[in-house]
Amino acid sequence: MSGRVDLIPVLVLDDQLVQREGVARVVEATGTMRVVGLAGTAEEAFDILRGEPIELALVDLVLRKQRGIAVGRAMRHLQPGLKVIIYTHEKSMVLAAEIFRDGQDGAQPGLQGYILTRNISSSHYLQHVYEQILQPGHYIDPDVLEWHYRLADLEPLTPREEECALLVAEGLGNDEISRRMVISRHRVENIVNALYLKFHIVGDPGDPGRRVLLAEGVRLLYSRRTPRGRLSVLIIEDQDEQRAHLRRVLTSDDRLQVVAEAGSGQLGIELARKTKPDIVLVDVHLSDWDGFKVTRQILRERPQTKVIMNSADPSLTYEQAAHGAGAVALLPKRQISADAVYDLCFPDV
Repeated sequence: MSGRVDLIPVLVLDDQLVQREGVARVVEATGTMRVVGLAGTAEEAFDILRGEPIELALVDLVLRKQRGIAVGRAMRHLQPGLKVIIYTHEKSMVLAAEIFRDGQDGAQPGLQGYILTRNISSSHYLQHVYEQILQPGHYIDPDVLEWHYRLADLEPLTPREEECALLVAEGLGNDEISRRMVISRHRVENIVNALYLKFHIVGDPGDPGRRVLLAEGVRLLYSRRTPRGRLSVLIIEDQDEQRAHLRRVLTSDDRLQVVAEAGSGQLGIELARKTKPDIVLVDVHLSDWDGFKVTRQILRERPQTKVIMNSADPSLTYEQAAHGAGAVALLPKRQISADAVYDLCFPDV
């Protein structure tokens, strides 16, 4: 592994060799992290932890003999300052509550992250996740939240519920919320319980993991657009005819709205900053910058953006480079359609 001591030391635990090495490559591609240990079993992971300090552990949920959550908790006992992120293909709010649950006696320390395996393809995304867990102390993949809330019709919040929900999202406890809202603590507890019901967050009333999910659900509701509304699209393409064709194709679907078009990479980056689109279509070959550089820059500034690259002459090399830059996919130009764009960005809708 890399010997660069100035970077964040990372341990990857996964019993599948190909997946383990793939995650490691993404970690190294961040430029801010270094893989200091690759483990295929819990025992190997524990040996690495005993040998040197680790700041971040990426752990697969499903291991051969043990569940990744239990192993992650044991790892935090060895190094209490360790941040543990569980990755999996499974989407479940029950699973999320289990991951974040922090036993009051400290015997079962909570973990800090829950992300989907498919999203680890972007080094910018992984860096974003790490930065997020340093602040509020936890991170749940927005795709999990969006999947959950698309399945559940949320009831409108009352003004008081909305005020309380936003304070929960700030990480405040019930006593501080009571002071801010000038109501009793008992009243705050009743409002929070109502919010659990409206956000469809089940579990034991004393489970602190539910509070994490509520805070994340509120942040999603108020800071990100979901596929219930029209998704904004930015097209970055230097060929006028192709750009016009893409606009016609995408605007024919009521789910998509083209909010800006750019004929160069530099202009595309500027428009991405200004319009904050949900989706960006980027041509591989642009007149000024190559599309991979444009994609990396956009995702560096807005990791939540879905970027789809396209090329008239796609190849395996281009496809690998697109994923390395953080793009959702590389599409041949002839295969671009509104359905293809939407399904690639939101496959579970």
